[in-house]
Amino acid sequence: MVGHVPPAIVRPFVPVLREGDAVPSFALRDQRGRPFSFAATGGRTTIVSFIYTRCRDVDMCPLVAAKFARMQRESRGTPIRLVTVTLDPAYDTPAVLARYGAAYGADASTWSLVGGTTSAVDELVARFGVGVERRGAGVIMHTEAAVVVDARGRVARFIDGATWLPDDVLGAAREVATIPDSPLHRMRLWLASSASALCGGRGATPLSVGTGLALLVAIGAVLTAAFTRMFARRSHRSENISS
Repeated sequence: MVGHVPPAIVRPFVPVLREGDAVPSFALRDQRGRPFSFAATGGRTTIVSFIYTRCRDVDMCPLVAAKFARMQRESRGTPIRLVTVTLDPAYDTPAVLARYGAAYGADASTWSLVGGTTSAVDELVARFGVGVERRGAGVIMHTEAAVVVDARGRVARFIDGATWLPDDVLGAAREVATIPDSPLHRMRLWLASSASALCGGRGATPLSVGTGLALLVAIGAVLTAAFTRMFARRSHRSENISS
């Protein structure tokens, strides 16, 4: 006798946002308990990432929060805002998010820590392509990303993974906001986008083998020239000192 087989759970399809897509409206609230909207940018470019306050992995959420604290310091006086979305909205109430933000020096006028109902947050993070698996109280496995949203509320850049550097993400946001940036930041952004394209990363157009090899050769030439100039300057200084 065949036992009863429960019907399969069918989850609704959630399309992942791509660069150029408008971020949909969700019922969210910030650490002050105020309604939050990605569309209401106030003419600012937005940097978004994902954490939960009970996370104890120092290489994940605490590190992301520390990176945001640095970006907050370095973006003062610019039209850039920071948004951290909790992946544990049932626990991370506005009061909890406020305490967590305060520990990192979050200024609520420029850095919003937001949550909402579990269903709203789950749909939001799914739209951003972030995977979430809740394994018990205070234990959440998740992927990570930093996202730059332009002043019109449209996705402008995706940076997948948790290893992104504050300088690179802030440089991307400055580029989107058309804020003058240093040549060094522009070079790092170019290298990062080139590597993403070479690997076929999200938001990048995969390259052919020939184009990819040519890109690697070009990157190598740029780095070789930079190191050659650096050592030439050091040698010149040494000669001057010895003479």
